[in-house]
Amino acid sequence: MISVYTGKRIVAALLVSAALVGCASTVEELPILYKPEIRQGTLFDEADVDELRAGMTRRQVRFVLGPPTIDDPFTDDRWDYVYEVEPRSADVEAVSRRLTLTFDANGLATARGDFVDADHPLAGTAR
Repeated sequence: MISVYTGKRIVAALLVSAALVGCASTVEELPILYKPEIRQGTLFDEADVDELRAGMTRRQVRFVLGPPTIDDPFTDDRWDYVYEVEPRSADVEAVSRRLTLTFDANGLATARGDFVDADHPLAGTAR
């Protein structure tokens, strides 16, 4: 036989668990829940791209921009930089930046992508 106190505890536990299950869909909406944004790639900005000059060595470019996000082993003369921010809250805006650099025997040859306008010294048709 179940004592009166044990029966009340079981009923109380069932009510609390039912209330928690009912609130499970609204947990995502709680303001106290921390949802960090997702940042991927190599961060670069307009000032970094403005520092690039034709003829820079790969080492110099790596010093200015950091390591390339995509260093394709089959295309030795091309580096791709990608930076993405996926917001998970209203405080952060989505960001998507791309930059493609090509090298030749003399060093950095061309650049295309974000922050590379038509009047940029490295603007050109990349291979």
